[in-house]
Amino acid sequence: MKRIFLVIALSVVVMSCSMQPSKIEMNAQSLVDSLTSIIKPIMKESALSYWNATASGEDQYYERYTELDIELTKIYSNPSTFNKLKKFKKAQIKDIALARQIEVLYASFLANQTDPELLNQITKLSTEVEQRFNTFRSTVDGKQLSGNDIKNILSSSTDQKLRKKAWEASKQVAPLVEADFLKLVQLRNESAKAVGFKNYYEMQLIIGEQDPAEIDRIFTELDNDTRQPFLDVKTEIDLALAERFGIEQCDLRPWHYSDPFFQEAPVVSAINLDQYYKDKDVVELARTFYNSIGINVDQILANSDLYERDKKYPHAYCTDIDHEGDVRVMMNVKPNESWMSTSLHELGHAVYDLKQDYTAPFFLRGPAHSFTTEAIAIFFERLSKNPNWMQDALNLTDDQKQEIIDLTAKTLRMEKLIFARWSLVMLNFERELYTNPDQDLNKLWWDLVEKYQMVKRPENRDMPDYAAKIHVCLYPVYYHNYQLGGLLEAQFRNALAVSQGLEDVHEIRYMNNPEIGKYFVENVFMPGNRFRWDEMIVRATGEKLTSKYFIEQL
Repeated sequence: MKRIFLVIALSVVVMSCSMQPSKIEMNAQSLVDSLTSIIKPIMKESALSYWNATASGEDQYYERYTELDIELTKIYSNPSTFNKLKKFKKAQIKDIALARQIEVLYASFLANQTDPELLNQITKLSTEVEQRFNTFRSTVDGKQLSGNDIKNILSSSTDQKLRKKAWEASKQVAPLVEADFLKLVQLRNESAKAVGFKNYYEMQLIIGEQDPAEIDRIFTELDNDTRQPFLDVKTEIDLALAERFGIEQCDLRPWHYSDPFFQEAPVVSAINLDQYYKDKDVVELARTFYNSIGINVDQILANSDLYERDKKYPHAYCTDIDHEGDVRVMMNVKPNESWMSTSLHELGHAVYDLKQDYTAPFFLRGPAHSFTTEAIAIFFERLSKNPNWMQDALNLTDDQKQEIIDLTAKTLRMEKLIFARWSLVMLNFERELYTNPDQDLNKLWWDLVEKYQMVKRPENRDMPDYAAKIHVCLYPVYYHNYQLGGLLEAQFRNALAVSQGLEDVHEIRYMNNPEIGKYFVENVFMPGNRFRWDEMIVRATGEKLTSKYFIEQL
């Protein structure tokens, strides 16, 4: 009896020792704790400065945001800290959460292991260009127009001269930022080559845990799978637009479509979904919906900035200020279907942030990847065209619902195909841009637009139209993530249907269905960045990321 007790006691001691962290793990944890205490407050103040800058357009906030960004860059470019992270990354750290934090931090530091002055140049110049974008307003015939004004002309006017002027006005910012943008491309490439990458495009993918060859494979498949369906849809669109404007199809140009970049479906039917939202409070509709799936967004909206005004950021975004519950959205809401969709989209990002696990280590909070949060946002944005959701949200009659069923299905299919082809323009342009920035970029842009979107370039136009797209200038090598999000959104929709015992995704009930909120909170939001994006997707859906559900659901 005594001997057995001794064996058990020795076993307990051995197990206890084996469970204790090693010296290298203790050192790694100490470094992570130190970085958390330094970086966390700076990130919060930076997020607040950016919020105030975009809300007001005031120099003081942009200047403070730049200062804080430089301060963060200084931390992330520290070679001594990077060498420690490199050592810990190579070590066999058994604590899974600690190992993942080291992995995440290593990628963040790797991109900054170059001349700090070069990084500061990039930061300062990016902020200057962003301020120019955010405060710029186009003019037509001496009248200042907002982005909403231009889209309204392109979606509703039949005056072809006015449409052309509005489209050209949407590109007026490009010459004002072109020179600085091209300087940014040069500086970004310089910084990437300094840490061993071919160019900035390659670096951004790799530090974002994406394999460039795999991205090329996915988008080549996407091109092949969508080319003929898109051609069929584009032919139908062009026939309707040619008839609407009383011209031949061969005479259609970019300003005949409803969006300055033809990234959204044009209005080609007498039934316009805007009519269902024109007298509605789209923010309230979005609030009611999210609350009905068990995710209260009242505090998010209370913290947010929702309506248009001068000098304010003209688009929409979501921000997580502190990774502790202060989540906000910036929008410029109007009562139409587009802003209904955007409200659902931005709040999709917001609930991902709101429902993260705040007990997780700081560097493992937030999404597994930027495209996984895009997938959630896209999942919810598409409800603005879902007849079941529209009937519940807008109290439509069965007859009204029946009237829009075919239209919404057709519109969603058009939207998916149009955006897929637009994403091919963006991906290929950015890859070629950073591979060879000295080529004729104006020609490259329109060559890709004609190849993938099948939109004819304007005659005798040699302008940097690519630079009018804010993402190209300021959020580089990011846009492909929207389309990856589109693939994952379809995969989530399939997994959700399976989890509810449904055979068809069209049978999913959205309004007043807490199971939707529960599925996403448990499988996507709470895991945060504990796992790489590819592992999270397998855990959440049962299989690797695939395009098959996107194609099936077209």
